Amino acid sequence: MEEHGAVAIDVAPPVLPTTATWGETWTHVGFPTVFGVLVGGVWQVAVQPGLTYGMPNPVQASLLLMLLLAPLLHRWLTDHPYGRWKEYAAGQAVLGLFFIGVWTTGYGGFICGGYLAVVVWIWVSTSWWRFHLPPFRLALWHTLGVNVGALAGSLLAYNVFG
Repeated sequence: MEEHGAVAIDVAPPVLPTTATWGETWTHVGFPTVFGVLVGGVWQVAVQPGLTYGMPNPVQASLLLMLLLAPLLHRWLTDHPYGRWKEYAAGQAVLGLFFIGVWTTGYGGFICGGYLAVVVWIWVSTSWWRFHLPPFRLALWHTLGVNVGALAGSLLAYNVFG
């Protein structure tokens, strides 16, 4: 308790939640991952076989579609005012364009775009839910989920339908 003149002000550290709600888990982990699985899987089966040079691959296509849908995804997945969708799109662009570049390296992309992305995504998903994040950081989280989901969806579709 601090005293300012004759008024006592209680200064307590903010209380962080101890668990995420199911709604928060679906919004920040489930939806981006399912989006990636669906787009990556459909791309792998329906589009990839007809591409002459194999680009964009399923993960790249998922990330590009996510960026194209940034205003809509911002509205659905954040509680920030709609006018801040450009911050959300910027977060998607920064990480999404990085991953698109990584996935152009072929099988070398599995280390950075696959394994390391999964590790970072798990870390982010188990720690960031405690905080009310700005749109840019939420977009980073969601982009990681789409990247991981698209990789899983495309591998699954290739093994089942390929």
